[in-house]
Amino acid sequence: MQPALRTCLLLPLLQLLQVCSYPREYTVINENCPGAEWNIMCRECCEYDQIQCVCPGGKQKVGYTIPCCRNEDNECDSCLIHPGCTIFENCKTCHNGSWGGRLDDFYIKGRYCAECRGGWYGGDCMRCGEVIHASKGEILLESYPVDAHCEWSIQGKPGFIIELRFAMLSLEFDYMCQYDYVEIRDGDNVDARVIKRFCGNERPLPIRSSGNSLHLLFESDGSKNFDGFYATFEEVTACSSSPCLHDGTCTLDKMASFRCACLAGYTGRRCEKFLDDKNCTDPGGPLNGYRTIVEGPGLKYGRYADVGTVMAFHCNNSYVLSGSKQRTCQADGAWSGKQPFCIKACKEPKISDLVRQKVLPLQVHSRETPVHQLYSTAVSKVKAEILPTKRPPLPFGELSAGHQHLHTQLQYSCISPFYRRLGSSRRTCLKTGKWSGRAPICIPICGKIENFTLTALPETRWPWQAAVYRRTNGLKDEGFRKGGWLLICSGALLNERTVVVAAHCVTELGKTTVIKTAEMKVVLGKFYRDDTRDEKSIQTLRILAIIPHPNYDPVLLDSDAAIIKLLDKAKVSDRVQPVCLATAQDASAAAEDSKIVITGWKILTDAKDPGYKNDGLRSGAIQVTDSLLCEQQYEENGIFVSVTESMFCAKQDPSVKSTICPAETGGIAVVPMPGRETAEPSWHLMGLVSWGYDKTCSRELYTGYTKVILFTDWIQKNMK
Repeated sequence: MQPALRTCLLLPLLQLLQVCSYPREYTVINENCPGAEWNIMCRECCEYDQIQCVCPGGKQKVGYTIPCCRNEDNECDSCLIHPGCTIFENCKTCHNGSWGGRLDDFYIKGRYCAECRGGWYGGDCMRCGEVIHASKGEILLESYPVDAHCEWSIQGKPGFIIELRFAMLSLEFDYMCQYDYVEIRDGDNVDARVIKRFCGNERPLPIRSSGNSLHLLFESDGSKNFDGFYATFEEVTACSSSPCLHDGTCTLDKMASFRCACLAGYTGRRCEKFLDDKNCTDPGGPLNGYRTIVEGPGLKYGRYADVGTVMAFHCNNSYVLSGSKQRTCQADGAWSGKQPFCIKACKEPKISDLVRQKVLPLQVHSRETPVHQLYSTAVSKVKAEILPTKRPPLPFGELSAGHQHLHTQLQYSCISPFYRRLGSSRRTCLKTGKWSGRAPICIPICGKIENFTLTALPETRWPWQAAVYRRTNGLKDEGFRKGGWLLICSGALLNERTVVVAAHCVTELGKTTVIKTAEMKVVLGKFYRDDTRDEKSIQTLRILAIIPHPNYDPVLLDSDAAIIKLLDKAKVSDRVQPVCLATAQDASAAAEDSKIVITGWKILTDAKDPGYKNDGLRSGAIQVTDSLLCEQQYEENGIFVSVTESMFCAKQDPSVKSTICPAETGGIAVVPMPGRETAEPSWHLMGLVSWGYDKTCSRELYTGYTKVILFTDWIQKNMK
């Protein structure tokens, strides 16, 4: 033995693995090692070493003497491991000997386990399943390891079927039986039809094959071992269980099914009925309906049903069943329940949560035509004698919930005064089973402000005003903490999920790149800049999508409009309501002396500004001017602009008290127009503040606005 090798022998195994890292030759000294991965570690220096073994699958170290073979993870050969290791759970006894003058059975015979648990075999007790040719027998799987796979194929004699009964079942439970399970197939291999898959501990009813073979497949996953299962099987025929009653004779047919030859006086598939037994007479289907047999053999002689027969009743289209849906033939020859009937009725139409429905008292209305009037005038006496004086009878019978009788009227209204109804206010149940009129929906009322006056303009709360915020991350702001929010623009609420705003507010400066939705939010119901002053009325809403107009030009600010789709639905209230969209016809219908009002928040970049906390929504009035005059004024101030068709220019109206500088704010412009539903005027969106150069809030300087009327069709398309 080499000197270096002798040194190695004096070290414990853990040190041996660390110190002896230089190359050395390993020799195979025992051909009975389990495999190549074990043989490679068989070497002289471990024959007489006291080493530590590691249990497979764990990190627990256990002492052992003279293992001939071990693998690269320093795990001892499975048969020779310490009894504390549990890899051989299926071994009842195992040869765990030590070097004592003779070799263990493993070295001599290559065996691992002396005895296996029921259902397992092989030296490692890890093999299971077999092909069984027997008229009866049992299948036992006593305990099982993880990741087990076993198959049994039971094959009987031709002309017989296999009956399988479970005496014990203890597997991991899962509703889908996808972890540990026994799967039974109607055949002799895994391609046969699946009868059922079982798991848990509830024993199933006896299982029968359609032919002379059954296939059992057992699978376990990587955790949670249970006790296994025990089943017995036997070759039987369909007549083995003596299915024929009252001494009837059982015979097999070609399909391995049975037929009963009954003695005189008995009938039925199993000779279970005496001819004098009471039967139920067919009740027939309801008028304008039909009946079906859902349980039982059906009708005998087309008129009688056996005891236990269950009938279900149905109605034709536009009719609804009133009464029992099912009736059962009872032992006394009578049917349970009462015979149902079909009534002309309508199923209640679906309505939204915003619509209130009221069922009006049932009435039969009488309408007279001109012919009726002529008839009643000419022969009134004859009419009194021969025509009935009583009204037609009202519908009878109970209806299931959600159905209404013929001629029933439903009345609709909106649950909130902030909504208006579209569609029919009343709908009537027709003879066709359908409802008259159109389905009602409730939409928010737009553009309504009560008791508005120009003198109270600065204090007016505009319920459609939307504050658009952007995170301060990366912005050159002062006084705002990083990660806070900065109010950058004003928008207008159009419905519960849509806000319109100038496109330059939601895109990067000078680009068409849209700001990420997570970096922006919309706040409604707001008047003061400081949220704490409006905390009871404000709604903070997340953004789903930002849609700039496809023709938006960030250089000329042409088509400066964008849609904000809200992820959260706005709640309409006295402080949050939409503004109306104006069309060209609406604009031409506006009174000549109507004032265009502009509203918005002043752009403040410093939260330390003394007026920040008390600063509120600002407003004023503007006068539209000629686009050529607008261009000339900018040119005189050294600025060259182009007023496109999608824009209009305006200056402040000196006759109205103003608190706003239009060029300083991304505001909105609205105008009152004649009301559509009421006599009160409604406010319509006319423009979005787009560009300007007014730094002194001069009343004579012009500001550019996006002409919203030109984008009405595009906006409405994106509101859906």
